Amino acid sequence: MDSIKAIFLDFDWTLFDHKTRSFNEAGVKTLNEAHEKGILLIIDSARTYHSLRGLGTFGKIPFDGFVVSNGGAAFTKEGILYADYMKDDARDDILRYLDGRGIGYNLICLEDTFIKERDQKVIKDFYSVWYEPYPLPIVEWKGERALAIQALMREEEDPGLLALCQKHGIRFSRFAENAVELTGTEFLKSKGVETMYRHLGLRPEEAMAFGDDLNDIPMFRMVKYGICLGNGKEEAKKAAYYVTDAIEKDGLAKALRHFGVVS
Repeated sequence: MDSIKAIFLDFDWTLFDHKTRSFNEAGVKTLNEAHEKGILLIIDSARTYHSLRGLGTFGKIPFDGFVVSNGGAAFTKEGILYADYMKDDARDDILRYLDGRGIGYNLICLEDTFIKERDQKVIKDFYSVWYEPYPLPIVEWKGERALAIQALMREEEDPGLLALCQKHGIRFSRFAENAVELTGTEFLKSKGVETMYRHLGLRPEEAMAFGDDLNDIPMFRMVKYGICLGNGKEEAKKAAYYVTDAIEKDGLAKALRHFGVVS
């Protein structure tokens, strides 16, 4: 087997078990062992940095690189490698639209996420499904550039916002019954992998990636050893180099031992 120098890691259902709402401790332990051997650890998650930080992720695993918001931005401890910010004029126009119609939203910036609270039922429904650290109040926003806006609204409210997004060339994606995500471009985890390769001087045969869902498939295609958790989607399993056990059966740790990354 090739010498592994870097591991890219999804978060939800790969490192973090939503049944128990806790980290898979065997996975955390083996990742720390791998890091002690000099292997680089890079988070590559659809979650925001605000969310990952709020769940205590960085106190458990010594990450060397960060790909957040499903590939919307990538950085290391030394600095930002890229951030696909929404254009400020589009952001401001969308926020005015939402404010004018009493629609709540999450404003996702690189380090923090801010919430404008409106319809409490919609917000409660959203956060009952998505296990997330609660955002900061919008009054604390100091004008930081936005990676994305999540409008907390129901489908019948879509047409007006969709037309505004089309005017500004903004991507409109309804990802839940009560939420749409708006971004300036398509976010892909694979862009983060490619950027890390260039920055760290890595090759695909020197990298592994762990994930479980459809958005992990582009990441799998960028590495030689794409590993899907046993609890993953069938399409993700088909795209993977190897399928390990489910998260609750310590699939990540078992795969690292199977490939000899740790003993």
